Amino acid sequence: MKKFWIVLASLALVAAFAMPAAAVDVKFSGEFYVAGDYYNRTTPNKINTGGFSYDFGGASTAFFHQRLRVQTEFAVSPGLSLITRFDALEKMWGDTAWNGTRGDTFGRPAGSSRYYGNADYLESKAQENIEFEYAYIQYASPAGIFFVGYIPWDVWGTSFGDSKRASGGIMWVKPLGNWTIGALYVKNWEGSTTYKQPWLNRNDNDDNAYVGIVSYANDKVDTGMKVAYRRIANNKGIYPVDSNYDWNLPPAEVNGFLLTPYFKGQFGPVKVQGELEYFDGRVEYNFDQRHTDIRALSAYADAQVAIGPAYVGGLFAYASGVDAAKADKKLTGTNALASEMCWGGRDFKPTLILWNEDVVDWAGNITFQGPGMKNAKLFQIYAGAAVKDFDFKVSLSHARAVETNTIQWYYYTSSIIKQPLPRVAKGSSYGWELDGTVTYKITNNLSYMVGAGYLWTGKYFERKDYDFFEAKNIYMFTNKLTLTF
Repeated sequence: MKKFWIVLASLALVAAFAMPAAAVDVKFSGEFYVAGDYYNRTTPNKINTGGFSYDFGGASTAFFHQRLRVQTEFAVSPGLSLITRFDALEKMWGDTAWNGTRGDTFGRPAGSSRYYGNADYLESKAQENIEFEYAYIQYASPAGIFFVGYIPWDVWGTSFGDSKRASGGIMWVKPLGNWTIGALYVKNWEGSTTYKQPWLNRNDNDDNAYVGIVSYANDKVDTGMKVAYRRIANNKGIYPVDSNYDWNLPPAEVNGFLLTPYFKGQFGPVKVQGELEYFDGRVEYNFDQRHTDIRALSAYADAQVAIGPAYVGGLFAYASGVDAAKADKKLTGTNALASEMCWGGRDFKPTLILWNEDVVDWAGNITFQGPGMKNAKLFQIYAGAAVKDFDFKVSLSHARAVETNTIQWYYYTSSIIKQPLPRVAKGSSYGWELDGTVTYKITNNLSYMVGAGYLWTGKYFERKDYDFFEAKNIYMFTNKLTLTF
C-alpha cells in the first residue's frame, strides 16, 4: 500500500507539471577533458622469501582517457524546466575490451561488461558511447521548488561524503529568507522490477532513503543539518536460512538514521569548513534470523588562511573502521557495510593517489582503499598560490588506519560466493603522500594541468603474519586538458 501511494503521488506531480508550451529555450553547459596518466606500479605489495619473488602489480602503466559531459536545460516556461545530463565516450584511448574486438566508437549491448579473463572479475565501468545519468523536471512554484525524476541527490554541505549519484526520486526545497527547508524521497533499488518471479516474494527488496534538511546562510556562514532514514533490503530472502553459509554474505536488511551537520565560514582572510556524519541503525540476517545494532562515524575539518595571492591550510578527515579480531565473525561483513554508511564519498579527493576516484576508475584500486575514504585518519597541510594565469598547489598528507585488522582480500569458492581472507596489518600507517599540481589557464574556458604524486607506503600494506610481504612505494604523473562551456 505504501508503494501505491508513493507511485500515485509521483504521477500526480508529473501530471501537474506537464503543461503545454509554445516555445522551448535550450541551454547547454558541460565539460570535455583529455588526460594522460602514468603509474610506476599498480599495487604496493611484493613477496620475497626463500628465493621466491612475486611482485603484485609490479609493472608500470600509462594511458590516455577522456570524457564529454553535457548538461541540458529545456526551459519550457518561466519556472518550469526539463534538465538532463549525459556522458559520452568516457573511456581510455584504444581500449577495446569493453566491446570485444571492434573499435572504440561501435556500440555494445546494454548489459555487457568489461571482461578480464576471469568470470569473478567483471568490470562494469565501461559505458555506452552516450550514457544519460540525469533526467528530471524542475518546477518553481509558490509552495517551493520541486525536482522529479532521476536526480543528483547524494550532495550536501561540503564535498566530504558527497558522491553526486543519481537515483529516481522526488525532492522539494523551500527558501525562507536566509533559511532553507526541504525533503527528499529516493529509490536506489526496486525489488519488483529486479526479480520478475512473483513466487519469490521479493517485492519488498528495496533500497530507499527518506531525507529532511534545514540550512541557514548569510554573507559569512553557511550551516545546516540533514536527517535521513535509510533502508537497504536488496538481499532480503535471497540466501537460504543456513548458518553454514559464508558469514560474509550480504545482510538481509540494513536500516537506520544518518545525521549530517555541516558548517562553512569566511572570517576575513580565514576560511573554515567542516562536516560530521553519524549512522545509528540495525542489521537483520537471512542465514540465522538474528540482528545486531551498528554505528558508524565520519568527520571532516579544513581551515585555510589567505595571504595575498597565496594561501596555506590544513585539513583532518576521519572515517570509522572495523576491528575484525574483536567482532563476531558473522558480523564482520556487516560492520564493514556500516563503516561505508559514513565515509569520505567519491567526490572527496584529498590526494592524487589515496582515496581518489579517478585512480580507481582508470588505473584500478591500486592501494585497496578507494574510492572514498574508509577506516582512516587523514592529516594534511597544503599551500597554493595564483600567479597571473597559473595556479600552484602542493600538499603533504599522512594517513593511518583506525583499525588494522580489516578484511581486505578475497578468494572465490565459486563464481558467486566470495570468501574473505583476514589481513592482519603490520602497522596502522598507510604512509605519507606528497602531491603537487600546476594549472595554466589558456583561455577563460580552456585549462591545462600537470601534476605528480608520491606515496611512501606504510606498514599497513605489510602483513604481520608474513614478514616477507613487502610494501613498495608508488608514484604517478598526470596531465589534463579541460574545456568548459
